[in-house]
Amino acid sequence: MRSLSLLLASAMVLQMAMAMPQSSEARARRYTISQRHTALLAKINRFQRSGELTLKEANSLREENSDIYRREARMKSKNGGKLSYKDMARIENDLNDLSNKIHRKSLNKRVDD
Repeated sequence: MRSLSLLLASAMVLQMAMAMPQSSEARARRYTISQRHTALLAKINRFQRSGELTLKEANSLREENSDIYRREARMKSKNGGKLSYKDMARIENDLNDLSNKIHRKSLNKRVDD
């Protein structure tokens, strides 16, 4: 009997945890690819203004963002103006890599100072 009530209690706790809404941070991070391009450019600009990125680093990262955007446009033109799921995954991975580079470079500046 005791194990049954323990099982029911754990099932209720699990169910309540699953029903809880996501944090506002998790909900706010649902960007489209276009929004991510814009957000990454804004981040590059912000880090450059704060001195965490040099002009050369910022320009290199902006160019990489432009390259990803051009690749995306080519993928769309080959597929009737839309991205396939495979192409979306590639673009998202490229944007993730760019985002990681931005953060790595800015954090290196903080450590070097």
